[in-house]
Amino acid sequence: PSLFTSSAHNLYLHCFRRAKRRHLDTDACFALGNTSQGADALTQPRLLNHDPSRGLYPKTPTKRQRWGRPISGQQKGIGEFFNVTGVISTKDNDFRAQGYVSDGKLLAAALVVECEAEEEDEVEALPDAHYGLLGSSGVLIHPQGCMDDLPDEVLRQVLSLLPAKDLYCNGSLVCHRWRTIILDTKFVPFKKQYYRYVMSEETTVLEISNILNNSGIIDPALLHLMAQHKVGERVRPEDVLERVKKHRLFPQAEASIRLRIPEIKKCFNLGIEGPNPYAAMALILILSEGIGDVQDLVSLLARCLSHTAITEYLNHMAMMLLALKRHNIQISSRVHYNIYYVLHLMENGPFSVSSSESGLMMNLISVSVLRCDVGHSHMVMLHLKALSVSGTGKTTTLVKYAEQRPHLRFLYIAFNKSVANEAQRRFPRNVDCKTVHSLAYSSVGWRYRKKLTFNLKPFTINSVLPEGRGGFTKAKVVTTTLNTFMASADPTITTRHVPSTHVSNSGNRQHIDECEKLLFVHDAQKIWNKMKDLNETDEDAYHLTHDGYLKLWQLQQPCLSDQYHVLFIDEAQDCTPAIMNVMLSQRCGKILVGDPHQQIYTFKGAVNALQIVDHTHIYYLTQSFRFGAEIAYVAATILTVCKRVEKLLVGGKQKGNSKFGLPEKVGPCRGKTAILSRCNLTVFNEAVRLTDANLHCRIHFVGDVKSIGLNRILDIWQLMKLSQVKDPLIRSFSKKNGNAFWALKKYITQTEDLELSAKLNIVEKYQSRIPELVIRLENCSEGDYHKADFIVGTVHKAKGLEFDTVMITDDFATVPSSQHNLNHHPAFSFDQIPDDEWNLLYVAVTRARNSLIITKNIRHIITAAGEYFLKSEMPSSLVKVGEPLPCTIPNCPNCITPSSAFIMCKQQMRCTDGVSEGGPLCERCVWTRIGPAAFLMTDDVLSMAAIPQRLDAPIIHEMLLALF
Repeated sequence: PSLFTSSAHNLYLHCFRRAKRRHLDTDACFALGNTSQGADALTQPRLLNHDPSRGLYPKTPTKRQRWGRPISGQQKGIGEFFNVTGVISTKDNDFRAQGYVSDGKLLAAALVVECEAEEEDEVEALPDAHYGLLGSSGVLIHPQGCMDDLPDEVLRQVLSLLPAKDLYCNGSLVCHRWRTIILDTKFVPFKKQYYRYVMSEETTVLEISNILNNSGIIDPALLHLMAQHKVGERVRPEDVLERVKKHRLFPQAEASIRLRIPEIKKCFNLGIEGPNPYAAMALILILSEGIGDVQDLVSLLARCLSHTAITEYLNHMAMMLLALKRHNIQISSRVHYNIYYVLHLMENGPFSVSSSESGLMMNLISVSVLRCDVGHSHMVMLHLKALSVSGTGKTTTLVKYAEQRPHLRFLYIAFNKSVANEAQRRFPRNVDCKTVHSLAYSSVGWRYRKKLTFNLKPFTINSVLPEGRGGFTKAKVVTTTLNTFMASADPTITTRHVPSTHVSNSGNRQHIDECEKLLFVHDAQKIWNKMKDLNETDEDAYHLTHDGYLKLWQLQQPCLSDQYHVLFIDEAQDCTPAIMNVMLSQRCGKILVGDPHQQIYTFKGAVNALQIVDHTHIYYLTQSFRFGAEIAYVAATILTVCKRVEKLLVGGKQKGNSKFGLPEKVGPCRGKTAILSRCNLTVFNEAVRLTDANLHCRIHFVGDVKSIGLNRILDIWQLMKLSQVKDPLIRSFSKKNGNAFWALKKYITQTEDLELSAKLNIVEKYQSRIPELVIRLENCSEGDYHKADFIVGTVHKAKGLEFDTVMITDDFATVPSSQHNLNHHPAFSFDQIPDDEWNLLYVAVTRARNSLIITKNIRHIITAAGEYFLKSEMPSSLVKVGEPLPCTIPNCPNCITPSSAFIMCKQQMRCTDGVSEGGPLCERCVWTRIGPAAFLMTDDVLSMAAIPQRLDAPIIHEMLLALF
C-alpha cells in the first residue's frame, strides 16, 4: 500500500498524461495497479524528453495566475533584496554523479518554463496544511481544500473534540458521512451516553439504572466498574500507572485499593506491579478537593493517553457519579461538578472575538447568538431569548451583535440610569441606550413634572379617603391596589388588583371579601383619576409616581418600530407586565436577555418575561467569565439545592483566592472589597462596625449614603426624644396624643412599611449613639468607590455590579443546620422559602470576581449537596506511634482506626465569634456526613459508636470565610 500511495502521481502521469489529474484513494491505487498499464508504470517508468525534476521547481508568477490580485510590472531579482558577498564554486559533475541538478540549471529551468511549447498539465489544488479547518486564505480566489479531504480516521479525531450536544444537534446534520461517524456506537460512546443521561433520555436512564441495581453500586463497587474501563487504544497499563503515581492523591488511592479492595487486582489482572491504574484514577477523582486536582490528573495522563481517551474516561466517571446522585446515594456533588467543569473547559474553552474594544471573551453560544438575524417579515416578528447567568457576557454579546449590523438601528432598554449610561459608552453609534422610564417621560411624563412623587404612601392616601373608609390599614390596601394596577397591562382597575388579605388595626391578617374589594376598587379609581388630572396639584396623594406616567404611556400604545429595527430588552426577568405590553406590541425584532435566577423585584409587580414570552430562538449562556470554579460551585449549589435547578453553572479558568478573617482593617487595595446585605439595617450595622475598627476609613455606599436614609433615622430618634422633627410624615406623629414613638410603631405595623421599620430598629438598637453615628457615616462616605476602603450596600442596589472580594452578611434566608442534622428540623423545607429569597442570595454570590466570604447559612446549603470541605491525609502525617488519634467532633468518643487507608480531616474555618475547630474525623463521623466514601478508609465504620449530633442554633451576623 505504501508503494501505491507514493507512486500514485507517477502512475497517473504514465496512464493518463493528457487527462486532468486527480487524487487517488487507496482502493483506486489497488485497482489501477492490477492492470497492465498500472504495473508498467511501476516496473517500466516512461523515459521523459525533458528535465525529470520538472514541476518540482518554484512556480514563477508568469504562469496561470491563481491569486486574488494580478502581478504587474517587472519581477525583481534576488540581487535587489540581498547584497552579493561571495560565490561558492562547485562542479556540475559532482552533482550529476549524485543525480542532482546544479543551482544554475535550477534557475535556468525556472526562467524558461513559460517558453516551452508544451503547456504543463493542470494539477488539482491540494488541501492546505490544515485541511481547510482554519478556513481558506483570504488572498486565494479558490480555497485550497476542505474537511471532505480528511480521511475518516482523522475526521473522527476532529469530531471527538466537539461537545456531545454539538455532535447530536449540529454535526450529525452536516452530511451522511459525518452522521455515520457520529452515530457509530464505537465513536466516543461514553461522551454520547453521558449526554443522553444528562438529558434524561429514557433508554439511557433505564440502562444506567440497571447497572446500579445489578451492581449495588457504592464507592467500592464504582471502583470495580471503573477498573474495567476500556481505553480502546494500544496503551501499556504500566505507562498509565507511572503517570498516575505522580499525582498528589495517589498515596491515598494506592493505600485504599491495597487495603480495602485488593480483589480488584485479582479480578482484573493487568499483569503489572501496583494497583489498577484506572481504579486509582477513579479514587483520585473521588478524593479531589477542587478542579485543580482533576486538571493535574488530566495533565499527567496527556503523556500516555490521547485526548479522546482521557475525555472518555472522565465522561464515564461523571455519568456514574451523576447516576449515584440521582439515585439518592450519599456522595458530595462536588465530585461530579469537578469532572463536569474540567470537561466543559476542555470542550468549550473561551476564546477571544475581535471587536472595537480589546478582545472580548465569548463562547460558542454567544457566537450562535451573533449569527442569528432578528427582523420581521410580513408583520411576523422574530423573538430571540438568551437566558444567561451572571457574568456570561450577555451585554458584550449585544454590543458585538450591533457592531456586526451597522445598517440597523437598535434600542437598548435598561432599568436604571447608570446602566443605560454605561451601555451608551460601550455600544456603537447605531444603538440608542435609554431607560424605559426615560422613554415614557419624554412622551408623557414631562407634562406631570410639577406633580411627580417617588412613592405612594398610605399616610397621604389616608388623608383623601372618604369618611368611613379611612384608616392606615385601608389606605395600605388602596396603595397596593394602585401599585399593582400601574404595574399591570390592564386598561382599568379591577378586583384582581386588590390584595386578598390585609393587616387589621389589631395587627392580625384578615381576608378581604369580594364586596369589600369592590369598595377598594372604587377608592383607587377615584384617586387614579385625580392623579391623571394635571390641575390636581394640592394634595400629595394625587401626585403621579414614575410608574404612573409609565402606565399612561403604555395605555397610549406607543410605537417604537418606526424608529428602530431591533429592541434589546436587558434584565427581562424584571419587566413588569406594563413594560412587556409595550415592548411585545412593537412590529420589529426583539432580543430579550436576562437571568431568571436574578428576578428580585416581584414585590414591585415584576414577572419573568423569559418564561411567558413566545420565542423563535432560545439560547442558554451558562459559562461565566467573571469568576472561577470555586465561586461558580457555590452559585450552582444554591440553584440546585434551593431551587431544584438541574442546569450547572460553570466559570472560567481563573482561580479564586483564600481569605481568612473579617475585613475590618484597612487594606492596601482600595475599591476591592464589598459587603453585601439583604436590607439597609444590616448595611448600617456593617458601616458602624467598620468605622468602630477604623475611625477614619472611607466607605462607599452603593446608591449613595442618602439611600440608607440617615436623615429619617435621625428624625425618628428626635421623635423618640420629643425633639424637633423635619420629615413631614414622622413629624405628624409628634402631634398625636400620648406616646408619639409608639404611634409611629403602630403605623409601621398596620402599613407593613419595611423601610421605616428598618430605620426604627436602628434607632432602638443604637439609642443615644444615633446623632454621633449619623455624623460619622456622613463624614466617612466616599462617592468614588475606587477611593473607598470598603464598599457596603444592599443586593438590590449592587445588582449588575461586580467586585474583587465579596463578603455576604447573614441576614438572608436561614437554613437551621447542616444536612446531617436537618432531620431534627422537620418544619424546615427549602421549598417553603420564596424563590425571590434564594435569588437574592444567588445575586449576592455572583457579584464576586476573585474571593467570596460566605455565611454559615450558605455553608449549610452546601452541605445539603453533600459537600463538607473535607480533605484526605495519610495516617503517617497525623498519627503518632502508640498514641490514639481522637475525633475532632465534640462529644464523639471514637478514635481514628489505626489501620485506615487514609484519614479525612475537617478544614478550619474562622467565624466572627471564633474559629470552628479543624482536624481529623473518625470513620463514623465521615460516614454520617459523606456516606459510603467512609468505606474506602476502613470496613470498621458502622461498628463505631453513634453520637447525637450537636444542633447549632443559627447565630445572627456570624460570618464564615469561604476557603476559596
